[in-house]
Amino acid sequence: MMYSLELQMAGVILLSAMAVAGISLWLKRRKEQHKLDARDDNVQNI
Repeated sequence: MMYSLELQMAGVILLSAMAVAGISLWLKRRKEQHKLDARDDNVQNI
């Protein structure tokens, strides 16, 4: 059974929103990890 157009559009919007949120959270976590790694390197060099 085919979904109606409205349900398909809602699915596309939700899927894209979840993908954007996941990528942004991943980038934020990656940036924080780079900061922590740089801080650890500075502490070890002292």
